[in-house]
Amino acid sequence: MVQAERATTPKGLWLLIVTAPIIVAIQMEINFALVPLACTAQRRVALYVVTLVALLLTILTAWIAYSFWRRVGIEWPAERDDLVDRIRFISVLGLLSSGMSFLVILAQGIATIQFDPCQL
Repeated sequence: MVQAERATTPKGLWLLIVTAPIIVAIQMEINFALVPLACTAQRRVALYVVTLVALLLTILTAWIAYSFWRRVGIEWPAERDDLVDRIRFISVLGLLSSGMSFLVILAQGIATIQFDPCQL
């Protein structure tokens, strides 16, 4: 068996799939902790900053996934059993995960803008 045939997907590449949902969870927890402070101070700037940073980190995760996909050739993953196709699959899955996470953070950001923190 040739070394290239035995090659597995780089372990760090799998982080592309879970990084964006982890960013969503961290953003939720930080904003949850900041709501009482925002209510007493009547300032929501910290909530906005956390949301903006989370959006930027999610965009960065999507950009990294796209750059990996572009590096191996922008084709839709097929059912071949080779390293390039595995990298394509994980990259596309990372892009989709980042896109969904971006939408969740954006929806929470809109709620942060629309609602007063004291309403909770």
